[in-house]
Amino acid sequence: MKRLVQFFILVCFAMPHFAFAICTQLKPAQISELLSQGYIAGHPIAVNIPFQESSVSIDPGLPVGSVIATGLSPAYATYANFADCTNGGTVTFGYFNATPSMVSGVYNTNVAGIGFRVTYLRASGTNSPLPFTPSFAAGEPNQVIYGRFGIGSQFRIELVKTGDIASNVDVMFNTLGTGIADGDGSRVVTITGGSINVKVLPSCSVNTSTLNIDFGTFGPSDVSTTSGPTQPVDFTVLCTGPTPPASITAALSGTPDTEDRSMLKNTGATHLAIRLRDVASKTVFRPNDPSSTLVHAPRGAMQSPFAL
Repeated sequence: MKRLVQFFILVCFAMPHFAFAICTQLKPAQISELLSQGYIAGHPIAVNIPFQESSVSIDPGLPVGSVIATGLSPAYATYANFADCTNGGTVTFGYFNATPSMVSGVYNTNVAGIGFRVTYLRASGTNSPLPFTPSFAAGEPNQVIYGRFGIGSQFRIELVKTGDIASNVDVMFNTLGTGIADGDGSRVVTITGGSINVKVLPSCSVNTSTLNIDFGTFGPSDVSTTSGPTQPVDFTVLCTGPTPPASITAALSGTPDTEDRSMLKNTGATHLAIRLRDVASKTVFRPNDPSSTLVHAPRGAMQSPFAL
């Protein structure tokens, strides 16, 4: 009987240690003390993840699952404390009112076709994508253990293509994630994000990559300083994307003639150069001259023919 009494006494003494192995919100006195020691502390700790750019442009052919844009929170220069985990405990980090997308691990934004994911980056290189639940180990009995972000750690947000995207959209975030203490269920971390403009630019290419222009047979009497044999150079620029291009600009790249740099060099004969001119506007293309261009306005069309 004596041994049975001793067993129950030991159990009663042991239970409080496990009952209080929880994390709770920081008390005002703890926050004041941590701040006075040069640490970061608060209830809740606010983490903002700004995007590195205010606007990005993407190709309509970008594959689903590709990263569109990235944002990073500033890396912590000191410990950022957010929970009292005396005798140990956990804090659960997860998304706030976010729904899963069709891409694994990616959640929907306010824009169709664009999702996001958030990852906690540690200085050690061990990263944790949300959701995750870190455990804070117990120290000595009743020793205060703080749940905190380590020095050099930061959060990353990635925008990910999940489907078709309209031509010009604004992705906006408010609260996108939280950290919840397991003890009192309080929100000890609030993760917010910024906004970013995403443009899906038309992707254009010519309908043929190579044109063989045959001038046929001609002699010196057929050529002068102002005229010579001519042949048509016709091609069409084809575009894809949610909207047509506002304009298409054509320019000439090539080796200029040594005697007249407004024309292309002819490698098959001396004192004989090649000139490229638009039929309708009479615009002459000068090689490698950024001021010598021809601009087409497709006016809502997804293709534009050129006749030179």
